[in-house]
Amino acid sequence: MELSLSKRISQLQPSPTVALNTKAKELADQGHKVINFSVGEPDFPTPRPIVDVAIEALNQGKTKYSAAGGSLPLRKAICQKLEKDNKLSYQPGQIVAGVGAKEILFHLALALINEGDEVLIPAPYWVSYTEHVIAAGGTPVVIPYPKDHNAPRLTPDMIERYVTPRTKAIIITTPNNPAGYTIPEAELRQLGKYLADKPWWIIADEIYEYMSYDFPAVSMATLCPELKDRYILVNGLSKGYAMTGWRVGYMAGPNKVADMVRTLQTQSSTCLPAFIEEAAVKALSMGADATKDKMGLLKSRRDMAIRLLREMPGVDMMPPNGAFYIFIDIRKVLAKSPLYANDNSLAFSAKLLEAHHVAMVPGEAFGAPGFLRLSYAVADEQLIEGLKRLGEALKAV
Repeated sequence: MELSLSKRISQLQPSPTVALNTKAKELADQGHKVINFSVGEPDFPTPRPIVDVAIEALNQGKTKYSAAGGSLPLRKAICQKLEKDNKLSYQPGQIVAGVGAKEILFHLALALINEGDEVLIPAPYWVSYTEHVIAAGGTPVVIPYPKDHNAPRLTPDMIERYVTPRTKAIIITTPNNPAGYTIPEAELRQLGKYLADKPWWIIADEIYEYMSYDFPAVSMATLCPELKDRYILVNGLSKGYAMTGWRVGYMAGPNKVADMVRTLQTQSSTCLPAFIEEAAVKALSMGADATKDKMGLLKSRRDMAIRLLREMPGVDMMPPNGAFYIFIDIRKVLAKSPLYANDNSLAFSAKLLEAHHVAMVPGEAFGAPGFLRLSYAVADEQLIEGLKRLGEALKAV
């Protein structure tokens, strides 16, 4: 007798970024010199003062369970950070800290979405948004990206044509993964005005807030306080503090949402480790200064990558002013070969890895076939060599 599995979870796809990184490591283990542009994490270490606090906490025996949703000192530190950086006032009861922003976002999907609800997700989007919605029984509704790379990223007109009576929420990401753009303040104000009378949850992924190089990243909640009763801010320490492996994420939002997410956490991961919470409090106290010296380095790498990409015929890109990604448009190049019909960057990405040993995530993972995501959070020499190999692969199409 064959037992059945969950139909809902059977619809989910494995994370393509994780799968690609695994394949790249396998090739490296075989002795190939792989240039890995697929990983969404800074290449510099966690700042030493943060590490030292964790070590001291371990030495003090802080290895027991902590509180679900985060200890009170951690939640207070998050409130202080939001007040200082974002001019937003929250109480500790409105904060939930969890095992990475990914866990928080997954629990939010479970907490907010009922069977058949629709969630608006602008493309290009982070790979897990759609899968979280599906896992919760909802339907992801993808808003296509604008054809003009220099056009506004998300406007009311773009959203309106995908609205139905079942629309329950919208996910907004700025600075953006995978495209590396930051939505300017004027566009955020326009979006906020549009959303003010919509009966939707607004889920705002702001985890790259410290990584906006041409102008500051601003929270829509700061600009449009009238949204606060439906606005759920999601952030974490992975990117801006170089703490990806520490797995600290958090949300700030209405009490009833925070309570439900916290309840979910009691039935899943339970809590963060106490010694990691101590380090997180230290990181939050340092704020943007923790990695301020690295932001100039990332900006210089971005500028170098843009210059090298512009030397490649037929290659375009969305203007990358935030995060540490460039979303490279190779559709004109792919159109030259029947091997890559229908903007098949998935096939090109596989060829790029196998034949040229360069790992880049294909646009299909982000709802945008014909693109490649470049993470330039790598050493300069790797960036130069990897883009040289990309250019050779494009010439061979």
